[in-house]
Amino acid sequence: MAYRTIVVGTDGSPTAALAVGAAARLARRCRARLVAISAVRAEGFSERAAREALAGAAEEARAARIEVAAELDRSSPAEALLDAALRHEADAIVVGNRGMGGAPRFRLGTVPDRVAHEAPCDLLIVDTAGGPGGPPRPGPPYRRVVVGTDGSPTATEAAQRAFDLAALFGASAVLVHVGDPVLGAIRLERTAALAPDEVEVARLALEGDPAERICEVAEREEADLVVVGNRGMAGVRRFLGSVPNKVAHHAATDVLVVKTVDRTAADLGPGRGGIVNVGGRPLAVYIDAEGRSYELSPRCTHMGCTVGWNAVDLTWDCPCHGSRFRHDGSVLRGPATRPLERLGGGGRSIGTGGSG
Repeated sequence: MAYRTIVVGTDGSPTAALAVGAAARLARRCRARLVAISAVRAEGFSERAAREALAGAAEEARAARIEVAAELDRSSPAEALLDAALRHEADAIVVGNRGMGGAPRFRLGTVPDRVAHEAPCDLLIVDTAGGPGGPPRPGPPYRRVVVGTDGSPTATEAAQRAFDLAALFGASAVLVHVGDPVLGAIRLERTAALAPDEVEVARLALEGDPAERICEVAEREEADLVVVGNRGMAGVRRFLGSVPNKVAHHAATDVLVVKTVDRTAADLGPGRGGIVNVGGRPLAVYIDAEGRSYELSPRCTHMGCTVGWNAVDLTWDCPCHGSRFRHDGSVLRGPATRPLERLGGGGRSIGTGGSG
């Protein structure tokens, strides 16, 4: 699991304590550093209360033998979390679905909703309010993980993160495809092949509304985590109005929104590829098992469409006309006849300071 720094917000409330506990357990299992944030500008929240909330969060983290930093912020809660994530180059933010400052549910305008739309990294939304028909089930550890896929490169990256978490906690996974059942069976098989041997993966090909089906499966399977990418299935680029947005609002369990777009090279691990931001421009980057990088133009040389990383075959695939390129940019299949433009890499470490 690639989490090295995890940011969590607290106002000292019982629901915030659940989110802090979930963040601490995740940090301990990942051997990550925890950054606890308390914002004075939360409604009805004094500086004294903020300091007490931080002290409690820090004490819990240290008791679990986790490296922790506790910071008081004088901005709004959402701004505090987002700023801390950027300053500390966090890999994940943890929030409760009941926002700081007394927001009763995860709804438009609350802290978790704004963070969900603007997070520069993965976002774990912990069920601290309790979904319909039951009490909150704030994980981790997780035992049953549901992940949706449409076979796209970004959905596949979210599935990989789900499999990583399942392996980390000894959980099983349910992989869900919503759409054409024949294509679904093929995509499910290809994506399930990415799971480590120790992770049991069930596959479901369904029809209907993707967000509704994913939430229904999570409830039926008694899952304690749903994983989606921040690029919605069927190519929706933004969180607002997309499948992940609906799932985050309606799933009666924890939800992990995986950052699969607008990432930096630091988000990639050995054997992984993706479209990332390097020095303010998008690049197709692959990191091999030895840590060597391949930096390429993400524009297909046939008609200029943006390629996507195929984690199953380790290729760059064009969604427009089917061209396929090897990890180093050379042509594997047309109609493209020229390789992706090499922009660097191929045996060196790339900079990771681009904006996310």
